[in-house]
Amino acid sequence: MKRVQCSGLGLMSGSSLDGLDIAGVHFTLEFEPTPTPTLRRVGWSLACAQTFSYTETWRNRLKYLEGQTAFELAKTHVYLGHYFAILVKDFLKSHPSFQPEFIASHGHTVFHEPERHLTLQIGDGAALAAQTKITVIDDFRSQDVALDGQGAPLAPLADVWLWPDYDLWLNLGGIANLSARSDGNVIACDITGCNQLLNALAEEEGHPYDADGQLAAQGSLLEDLLQSWNRLSFFAKPFPKSLSNRWVQKELILPAIRHSASNADKLRTACEHIARQIRRSVEALAPQRQHPRLLLTGGGAKNGFLVERIREELKEVGTEVCLPDERIVDFKEAILMAFMGALRLQNIPNCLKSVTGAKRDSVGGAVHLGG
Repeated sequence: MKRVQCSGLGLMSGSSLDGLDIAGVHFTLEFEPTPTPTLRRVGWSLACAQTFSYTETWRNRLKYLEGQTAFELAKTHVYLGHYFAILVKDFLKSHPSFQPEFIASHGHTVFHEPERHLTLQIGDGAALAAQTKITVIDDFRSQDVALDGQGAPLAPLADVWLWPDYDLWLNLGGIANLSARSDGNVIACDITGCNQLLNALAEEEGHPYDADGQLAAQGSLLEDLLQSWNRLSFFAKPFPKSLSNRWVQKELILPAIRHSASNADKLRTACEHIARQIRRSVEALAPQRQHPRLLLTGGGAKNGFLVERIREELKEVGTEVCLPDERIVDFKEAILMAFMGALRLQNIPNCLKSVTGAKRDSVGGAVHLGG
C-alpha cells in the first residue's frame, strides 16, 4: 500500500457563468500502486475557498463565444488561461499559508457533443502553469470522450470517495446531475438544465438570478410549457447520458423566452420541470433502495423554492434530502477538480466507465509542468 499526501487548488468555471470557484484542498491518498493503481482510502480537508465573480465583459465574452470566429475562440482560450493565473495569484495572496503543489482546472466548457467525439473546455493550462509556476492539470474530459464515453458527469468520483455516507448525490449547477451507487459501481447522469435556465429567466426581469426562488414562488404553473419540456427526447434516453450548454439554450431557454407568459410563471414552471425530472432520475437510478439519503449541493441549493419542490417530489419516493455545510454547497465542484488532479498525478483512474459509458476507466487530464 502506498500513501501520498498532497495539496492542490481546484478551479471550476461553471456553465451558469457566476465566476471562477477556487478551492484549496489537502489530500491523503492510500492506494495499491501495481499493476494498475487502485484507490483504497481517501482523507481530505478543505483549507480555503473563494469565488471570483466574472466581470460583465468576461461574462458576455464567454456567453456568446460559441458563435464567434475560430480566431476569437483561440484568443479567448489563451487569454482565459492568463486571467485564471491572475485570479490564482490573488487567491494565494489572500491565503498565504496554503502552498499548492498543483492546480487542477476544469476550464470553461464551450462545446460538449460526445456523440461527435467532441468536448472543449478552454482556459490555457500552459499559460496558467507558466504564469503561476505551479504544475497544472486540465482537459479532464477528452480522454473519456475519445474512449466513446460521455465525458460527464465528473462529480461521481468525488461523491463516492469524499462523501461516502450517502446513497445519492445531486448537484444543482448550470446543469443538474445525479450520482448513485449500483451493484458496487457508480452510475450517474445529467438530468436537465438548472441554473442556466433559471438565471436566463431571471435576467429577463433584470436580475442576475432568482434570489431564494422568490420570483418563482409568485408564479403559476404553465402546463403547456411544462409538457413541451418534459416530452423532449433526451429524457427518454437510457443512461449514461450528458447534456451540453447548447442543448439547454436551444431546448429549454429559447422556448421559455419566446413564451408569452410572465417571467414569474416561467420560473415557477422551470422549478417544477427540474423537480419532476430529478424525481424521475432518482427512481431510475435507485429503484430498489430503501429510504436513500441524498446529498444536495450546487448553487441551486440556495434557491429555497426549488429545494422545497425537490423535497416534496422526493418525499413521495422515500428519499431524504440533506444539505451539507454551506462551503460544500458552494465549492463542491472545485473540490472535485482538486481531487481529480491529485489522482491524475498518481496515475489513478479518475474517469469511470460505469458513469460515462466509455470503453474503460481512464486517467484524464493533460499535465503542464510549472516551475
